Amino acid sequence: MAMGPMIENRTSRAADAGRGGVAARLLCSVAVFLIALSGCGKDSYLTEPEGPVVSVEFGEGIEVITPSDTLVRFFEDFTPVTFQDRPAILLRNLVGEDVVEFPDLYGYRFVGVDGFYANMPGKGYGDNTWDQLTIGYLDLTDVRIVFETERDPNLRNGHNVKWLVRAEVLRSVDVVWSGGRNLVAVTEVETATVPEGVPGAGADGVVLTTFVEEGGPSDLVPDQYVYRVSARDGQGLPRLLTWAEMGAAYYLPGDDRVVMSEALGSAYQVDRPKTIRMEAKVR
Repeated sequence: MAMGPMIENRTSRAADAGRGGVAARLLCSVAVFLIALSGCGKDSYLTEPEGPVVSVEFGEGIEVITPSDTLVRFFEDFTPVTFQDRPAILLRNLVGEDVVEFPDLYGYRFVGVDGFYANMPGKGYGDNTWDQLTIGYLDLTDVRIVFETERDPNLRNGHNVKWLVRAEVLRSVDVVWSGGRNLVAVTEVETATVPEGVPGAGADGVVLTTFVEEGGPSDLVPDQYVYRVSARDGQGLPRLLTWAEMGAAYYLPGDDRVVMSEALGSAYQVDRPKTIRMEAKVR
């Protein structure tokens, strides 16, 4: 069954007994958790400093936070599908196909009422890719994310966030190597001033080595690899870069492009970069 927003009046649906039944089951399923969390009743989690402050009641919907806006997705606006014998919403539909212009350039961070998310410090499971949102569901019975983990080796049980209240949409660069991949959010890495002789000189940029250091494997030995920088359209830099050359290449957030020395010419610029692929040097 295809699933998407239903075009109806929300006020008339609010009177529907079915919605009331779903809300009641949701509140019952989390009552013990919320009381333990704050001891102050159903809505008290809204002021709990360890969890997110949201503008929608728990169990009725979630916030979707983009770089430019905050949207509210009400569960009642979707026709549920059945996943694992439970009513559910496909994550790609819940977030929305048109939430940003190029959704495959972003990472998706799902946050629970207690503040937990898969890529939080100390966990580091990684944010979710747009492709992974096609094999992930929000279980409406428990307000819990469930992925078809057998279809993607990069998914872990830690991605199954409980008590969902928020989805954050983060412009990211995907660092990929033979054993895995990791999205690195642009707003969460250190910037540097772009030097003279490079397009965008004087602006803040991210040195490409920073993405690899943040997102690459824990046993990374940078000089053992060369690096393929590619855009979302499949185009990329004309050749693989050494680690030293990666240290002289910059991502410009304002222009959404990768640049290198002006002396190399326009071929050494990439619009809408998507992937940095690590490839072992040929010995």
